[in-house]
Amino acid sequence: MATTIWAPASVILVITFTTAAIATGCLLMPRKCKPLPAFPESNTRAEDLIGGATGAGLHEDLSLSQRMERSWWAGAPLWLALAGWLWFHFFIRNSSFDINSMVTTLLLACFVFHGNVHRFTKALQEAVGSVWPVLLLYHLYAGVAGLIQFTPAGEFLANVSTPIVNRWTYALVTTTVSTIVAMFVPTSGGQWLIQGFVTVKMAEAVGVSAQRGMLALSVGDHMGNLISPFWAVVGAGVARLDFRLFFGYRLIFAALWFVMGVLAFTFLPC
Repeated sequence: MATTIWAPASVILVITFTTAAIATGCLLMPRKCKPLPAFPESNTRAEDLIGGATGAGLHEDLSLSQRMERSWWAGAPLWLALAGWLWFHFFIRNSSFDINSMVTTLLLACFVFHGNVHRFTKALQEAVGSVWPVLLLYHLYAGVAGLIQFTPAGEFLANVSTPIVNRWTYALVTTTVSTIVAMFVPTSGGQWLIQGFVTVKMAEAVGVSAQRGMLALSVGDHMGNLISPFWAVVGAGVARLDFRLFFGYRLIFAALWFVMGVLAFTFLPC
């Protein structure tokens, strides 16, 4: 622990980032706060909000993303991918009906029977209220995590930057790659499973400690928590707000964390 959690670099980073985050938050705080009536949906019971939803609205008022949500062709690539995996699982590998195939079958059936993403998400909202993004997004995250862990994609992502790594760029490269991986693998253990071996080998090659590599990787891991819309969507669902109202602020704090983390684990002792 003396070279990881309680390393001088870690302690200094926690103190300085906390101070910088508070100062940044004070600078970004609006001088005049919006009153509660400016967010009418937040003051509405979930069942009333869902029951009073008006559906698609006028077609000409929809944005491009909203049009895609309401069209079957936008989700067709995902449906075909899920169906292709099921074909491979049952008819090529001759595998049994396990937990993975069950979840894939149910997810595919939901998309097919609802017709588009919009109707599917509305059905989830009616069924489970504020936590519906968790039920939907974790299946997609698990699929991408499987691609990274069980195909050459993860190793390629970790190795692609090896030629430019040296003692002074090691923390920057490790954190950058870790940030990209964290966008698709939202668990620290899963991320270490993907990157751990290569991170340690690169540390040995450039003459830094494995602990420094693990700490640099953790900066990228937390970057995933800050810049991934997953937790923003969950929090917005609980508060019944549009996550785009506050998601930009998260990116500012993420940039602050990235810069300070890279500097700490490049130049400070650990």
